[in-house]
Amino acid sequence: MKITDIETHVICPPFQAWNSEALTRYQGPDFRYRTVFVVRTDNGLEGLGEHVGKLWEGMDDWIEQLRGTNPCDWLAHPSLPIALAPAIYDLVGKYNDVPAYKLFGPQVRSRVPMAAWTVSQTPQKMAEEVEHAAAAGYTWLKFHTFHCHNVAAQTEAMQAKLDEVAPPGFKIHYDINFDNTVEHVLDLARELVHYPIAGAIEDPLRTHDFEGYRALRSKCPLPIYFHHLPLGGREALMGLADGYMLGHAPPGQVIQRAGLFEAANIPFMMQNTGGNITRAFIAHMASVFPMATLHHVTCTHLWAEDIVSPAIEVAGGTGRVPEEPGLGVTLDRDALARWSAVEPDPLPRALIQIQYAGLPPIYARLPVRSVGDGLGTGPSFIDGHGPGYNQPVDMYFWDDDGSAAFAEAWEHAAR
Repeated sequence: MKITDIETHVICPPFQAWNSEALTRYQGPDFRYRTVFVVRTDNGLEGLGEHVGKLWEGMDDWIEQLRGTNPCDWLAHPSLPIALAPAIYDLVGKYNDVPAYKLFGPQVRSRVPMAAWTVSQTPQKMAEEVEHAAAAGYTWLKFHTFHCHNVAAQTEAMQAKLDEVAPPGFKIHYDINFDNTVEHVLDLARELVHYPIAGAIEDPLRTHDFEGYRALRSKCPLPIYFHHLPLGGREALMGLADGYMLGHAPPGQVIQRAGLFEAANIPFMMQNTGGNITRAFIAHMASVFPMATLHHVTCTHLWAEDIVSPAIEVAGGTGRVPEEPGLGVTLDRDALARWSAVEPDPLPRALIQIQYAGLPPIYARLPVRSVGDGLGTGPSFIDGHGPGYNQPVDMYFWDDDGSAAFAEAWEHAAR
């Protein structure tokens, strides 16, 4: 079996209605796109891969490397892009008429834990996110905290909503962007732990602050998760955290690090972003590694429609591992053509409004993610307000209402 061709399709399927605007405002316009890879072989098989965003620099070189090779040459490869890896396992699984997980090892679970994901928003909007996630069958919701939102206020609103709509056991996974100190994180955790919904804190400290992680883990009332692994997973043997995350890691790295996590008897999760192609691949991998017991993040639920079937639904916080050959999902060529022809509507013009208690509002232009680079919205952004995510602050959007006040603020923000 030889790879003869690799199709690339940039698609723009719609987000779910309830937070599509927030996702694009926070993540930027490229987040609305996904690139789908259809890897074809000389014996008529097709393998599927994908990633969020458009083609990135260097992907064409990888596509050329794959052409003319046997897909088996790339199994467990330590640097094959995760966008193309699902297609390799899809092809080899189909060729051997086995589900992809059998290419990793004996299955230890037939359902794997899955988490919902979102961006930081106002407390009211975060409460709505909990309602949607719980209704969709999730028991974990992960979000990136943001300096311009008060995490404690968000948690209070989410807890109140959870008490209305879901049974106990639903948890929040806080991704704190590795930019605080032990003292600041402990202060925040001691506030959050009073809410049953508070679940775990990811990346609270700078990546190489190993002593800080040890100190934090010994004192923090919430579990600590460690994402970026400068030592390749050996951190698990050092006792730095209660769980580890592999983000967008090639299969070869996942296999190696899963062995380290098993040796350390410490759980881990994977985070790979995409639709049901990505979710299927994560499910196959997570089903064979004994310590892959934490909630895996794929963001699949963010899109209202996909280009493969069946969808891997979540119930009781877990998703089924496909038993069909390869990934177990089938490409819908009509849907692929339909969403390849779509360009997203431009976002309405809006300003960010940051409001600290007792201070005048601050205005900035979208997107939010560029604010950190352009305006320095770090812990010391406002004089008198130190680091942390529990400051008296919230952030809103002022949509263009046609007023002279908005026009003046819009031009002033550009300067």
